[in-house]
Amino acid sequence: MSSSVGSKTTDQKTLANLEHEKNVCNEPLMKLNQILEGNPIPTFVIDSDSKITHWNRACELLTGISANEVIGTDKHQEAFYLERRKLMADLIVSNASVDELYRFYGEKYRRSRLIRDGYEVEDFFPKLGENGKWLFFAAAPLKDATGHILGAIETLQDITDRRKVEQQLHSSEARYRMLFESANDAIFLLKNGIVVDCNQKALELFNCSRTDIIGLTPLDFSPEFQANRERSADEIKKGQFVSKNVPRVFEWRFQKKDSIPIDTEVSITRFDIFKVPHSIGIVRDITERKQLIERLKNREKELDEKSRYLEKINQALKASLDHREIEKRAVEENMLVNLKRFILPYIEELGRCKISIDAKAYLKIIDTNLNDLISQFAKTVFSKYIDFTPTEVRIADLIRGGSNSKEIADMLGMSPSSVQWHRKNIREKLELTNKKVNLYIYLNSLAK
Repeated sequence: MSSSVGSKTTDQKTLANLEHEKNVCNEPLMKLNQILEGNPIPTFVIDSDSKITHWNRACELLTGISANEVIGTDKHQEAFYLERRKLMADLIVSNASVDELYRFYGEKYRRSRLIRDGYEVEDFFPKLGENGKWLFFAAAPLKDATGHILGAIETLQDITDRRKVEQQLHSSEARYRMLFESANDAIFLLKNGIVVDCNQKALELFNCSRTDIIGLTPLDFSPEFQANRERSADEIKKGQFVSKNVPRVFEWRFQKKDSIPIDTEVSITRFDIFKVPHSIGIVRDITERKQLIERLKNREKELDEKSRYLEKINQALKASLDHREIEKRAVEENMLVNLKRFILPYIEELGRCKISIDAKAYLKIIDTNLNDLISQFAKTVFSKYIDFTPTEVRIADLIRGGSNSKEIADMLGMSPSSVQWHRKNIREKLELTNKKVNLYIYLNSLAK
């Protein structure tokens, strides 16, 4: 009886020990299950036969497939792609060759930099979600102490949003690069005063290759002296190519690779790229414009000189015409005066003489024609000039034109005192003696 009880006690202890050992052995597995289940990154584990042993909650949410559906199966091979195929974890378990990896993933796969014998891939999975998803997944082998592969673990991260942002950035970069390259002005990107990039127009402007410009400073392709005769190095020290967050525009003389100078207009602006100060310089070739301006200035100077010359010619012609007009008027005045002095009085006396009727008829005809002639002259001269001598007529006209006594003396070739004597006679004949009347104003009033 006691022997039977002792045997039962021993069996119970043995069972308890086995249960304890089982729990001890299962404890790491339970912890692994808890870790995987609590991991927010979609993760699955396969054994050496490519059967799923773990399929965490995050993996369920990503694929829409529950763990109960795949644990113990290889259904994971149809969960991600449109057709059934091996995943990276399967290739690792089967110890796939490089050629086989390339056949499945092309150049998209790479060795993991963190996990030995692990691989990383970014790929698009059209089966996931409404429009497909981009996933970054990494897989690595699970080995025993001897290095034998027991299975593999694979993690997946949804990078769809990141890829969309990258595509937008790439599109924006391509668009701005196109604008950068297609601009009709030379564009330079500078960092710490050194050229780090330039567009095609810059290469054409300076007649050089990109390697001839990148890494240089503006001083390296500037002549020793600028157009204002200042040294280029001194001008740069003054801050010509330094922008303090305020766009600056100035003229600068560069030189091409073959040392041919080019005049340019430079617009420079400062901005930050990832908090690193940069400057962008837009350079426009204004050589032809400067040459055109210079030609226009020279042409304007020539025209000014010709204008001054023509003005002098015009003044001389005007003076000559005025002089001829005065002479013409003096002749008319002189003829009129002589007719009234030496012809008309005798005709009047002859008319009082006893002559034949025929003679009186001819005399009347002569008198009528002379009066007609006098009246025609009287239209171009002033009646008050009738008693003036020819010299007085000329002087009166010059006074009326605004000339002073010295100018009249120079024009008529006489002394100023003689002009003054004639002015006195003119005033007497015009009955202006001892009257406070300006002779210039009075003579001009006769023409109205």
